[in-house]
Amino acid sequence: MAQPGQTLRFRDRHGAWAEGAVTACHDDPAQPAPPLRSCLVTLTYADGTRHEVRHVGISGEEPGIGYGALDNEILAGLRLSRLCGSGPYPPQVSRLIGYEADGERPFVLLEPCRGKPVGGILGRILPSEKSIFQASLLTGLRWISAAGIAHRAISPETVYWDSVNAQIIGFTEAALAGTPRTVAGAPPWWAPEQRPGTVGGTVSSEDDVWAAGRLIFYVTTGHEPDRADLTGADPDLARLLAGIFGPPAGRPPVRELLSRINVADPVPRGLSPDASLERGRADFLRLRAGKHPETAVPAGPQPAEPAAKTETPQRKRGWGRRR
Repeated sequence: MAQPGQTLRFRDRHGAWAEGAVTACHDDPAQPAPPLRSCLVTLTYADGTRHEVRHVGISGEEPGIGYGALDNEILAGLRLSRLCGSGPYPPQVSRLIGYEADGERPFVLLEPCRGKPVGGILGRILPSEKSIFQASLLTGLRWISAAGIAHRAISPETVYWDSVNAQIIGFTEAALAGTPRTVAGAPPWWAPEQRPGTVGGTVSSEDDVWAAGRLIFYVTTGHEPDRADLTGADPDLARLLAGIFGPPAGRPPVRELLSRINVADPVPRGLSPDASLERGRADFLRLRAGKHPETAVPAGPQPAEPAAKTETPQRKRGWGRRR
């Protein structure tokens, strides 16, 4: 992990090289699951500006799986950055600052988390805040869906709350929409189609809808998620969650859930070309393919990206379950 006095050289989210000296380093309360570790680092740039970031790297346990988890964080961050373009970045999702994917010790730099995990502050969320939590969680899910990915591990540990916004973090199990499903997430939050023995079909944003519904039920009622029975539930909650716990094809899309609580679609557009972000993405893919040839993009013309669903082919190690 990073140490004071160390210089970090990395690519920013646009693919440009950047460099900063580590002038402070301390424990990160939002530690990711093994085989990744993180610390909070203060980077001081040549112009004297400072920036606190989360430095996430491989712990040394199962390094192959660690590479896949880092790849998922980087690619999800690049797609969200590309979707936002020059507009404001949504506070409901974690933000990629930079990454180094080709060195001996690859890492990713993320903005620090805001608030605390929902699972640890459940009893302290005020009744008046629960509708705000629902709206901000679904807003974050809408940005993820519009970026053409699924988080696949929504849970009380990957959703933070600061009394203003829910923030979705931890994209180590993210996958591109349209790729074959693999086992992902953890009980009791994983959707039925992500569980061992029942996994099948292709990844879609509706996979996250199931988990988000469980989390909304948990936060709103205080009941354990395995008791997510809407019979006798508050009418507003029952109306919001109607259809969420059925088969994927019948679940309401995130945009419909937002309309049920009278929240406008926050995404002004779909993915569109951005030269600087395309260069960063291409550089990352080239470096990764040099180190792991099995991830190389096939030669020849690639299909257009009408609905933000094309990307590199699913790799055997990344974009899957950390098992």
